[in-house]
Amino acid sequence: MKKTVAIFGGSQVGTYKKIGNKTGLDVLFHSGKSRNGGNKKEFKTLIMKADCVVIMLGACGHVSMDIVKELCKKQGKPLLFHKGFGASGAIQMCVEHMGGKAVA
Repeated sequence: MKKTVAIFGGSQVGTYKKIGNKTGLDVLFHSGKSRNGGNKKEFKTLIMKADCVVIMLGACGHVSMDIVKELCKKQGKPLLFHKGFGASGAIQMCVEHMGGKAVA
């Protein structure tokens, strides 16, 4: 069964999905833009489906970050923070976190 990663922040959805497919991951994406915290339900849905969650620090607002952190803690999902903007770096973090195996 394929592992699923949720990425919050940025605008490279096509690149995330392409690199995810190459590494055997399904990628769920959200730009991280929030409307006064109004995306909590949407964030929760993505996080529930994910095996690993990544926040792109340079491309995600503080309100969204706080919501994602809270939801990951409640659901017991691993949360990783990527300092760069690169899609390959974010995906690689997840692969390494999951023991170097994207496909179970």
